[in-house]
Amino acid sequence: MEKVYLSEVEKIILKTLSTSQYSCDDDMFGDLSREELYVGSKKLKEYGFIVAHYFEGGILFAAKILDKGLVYLKENLTLENPIEENDLKRLQKEEMEYKRRIRRQEDVIRHWKLLNIGVAVIGFIGWLLFVFNR
Repeated sequence: MEKVYLSEVEKIILKTLSTSQYSCDDDMFGDLSREELYVGSKKLKEYGFIVAHYFEGGILFAAKILDKGLVYLKENLTLENPIEENDLKRLQKEEMEYKRRIRRQEDVIRHWKLLNIGVAVIGFIGWLLFVFNR
């Protein structure tokens, strides 16, 4: 099933309904306001994840998670939101740039090691010449 973008409120509603019965209590959803419940449940209803009934004025009366919502939860346990194509390309580009910088730094380190070995060898040869030419 294709991932959909869910707000934090929608995630709370979906997770809560996956473990509850059909009726809704005021404290069932924690600190969510009535407006947040209304907007979040309407969006989940549009996705086909829940069925919801409202009092006049948009107050959530009852809601139940549907099979589509349960399947979505099982396939996406952490309810991660999908990454847009532009974001994915940007992340891939940043990863390539990061790897390029690492390679450049490794080259610098390798050159410094070679220079250090060269200086050590020249110093050792100089020391040998100094000791044996006395």
